Amino acid sequence: MGAPMARNLASAGHEVRAWNRTAAKAEGLGATVAASPVEAVEGAEVIITMLADGPTVAAVMDDVTLADDVIWWQASTVGVEWVTKFAPHVDGPVMGTRQPAEEGKLTVLASGPGRERLGEIFAPVSAKVIDLGEEIGAGQRMKLVGNSWVLGLVEALAETIALAEQLGVDPKDFLAMIEGGLMFAPYAKIKGEAMIAREFPPSFPLALAAKDAGLITEAAPNLPLAKLVRDQMLKVVDAGHGDDDMSATIRALWQEPS
Repeated sequence: MGAPMARNLASAGHEVRAWNRTAAKAEGLGATVAASPVEAVEGAEVIITMLADGPTVAAVMDDVTLADDVIWWQASTVGVEWVTKFAPHVDGPVMGTRQPAEEGKLTVLASGPGRERLGEIFAPVSAKVIDLGEEIGAGQRMKLVGNSWVLGLVEALAETIALAEQLGVDPKDFLAMIEGGLMFAPYAKIKGEAMIAREFPPSFPLALAAKDAGLITEAAPNLPLAKLVRDQMLKVVDAGHGDDDMSATIRALWQEPS
């Protein structure tokens, strides 16, 4: 997610310095590749963190000292507890996967006192900005709500396709049945076709989807679906498929070895 965001910011004329643990992944973005987080933020007006989880953000920012006039946009999905510890100027996780990130069509869930100063930064990377007010944590809460919908849809779709296959029903006929009707969602067709083809090029990695399901479980332990989704996804992650797309969660339901 961070790479296309950096590329789009650079293409829009912003001077961008990028740091990544694997330096090669920060090359070819139109940005200057920094040797460390400290070097990346030196003299910056805006800092953006787009990383895997809360502990990773904490480790990366450990040696970084923020100048008084710099704005830190924490764009990672880390959950309410971690973002409260960080206290960035903008809590703004994003909705979207690889393609909308590359196209600059993410949805930013913006909260925090610095959000109104980032219009020129949000514009190259997003199609929509949802203003969630001054409170740090509001962005993370909305992201968990959005992720609950997406993850529940993907897991229910996996079970539906697995059921069709076990009953001898062509799952392609299921997708054709719902297409164009009130039950249809374009996302179901995209992920469903990947599941049927047993091909899982990563748009959003399964390991990160399982992490997000875990954050939902931590935030609302009384709700059973997120825990089920997390556990199903972790079965596949533990089998070595964490870098596959999250649609690979269907592997946990296959009758043959995965």
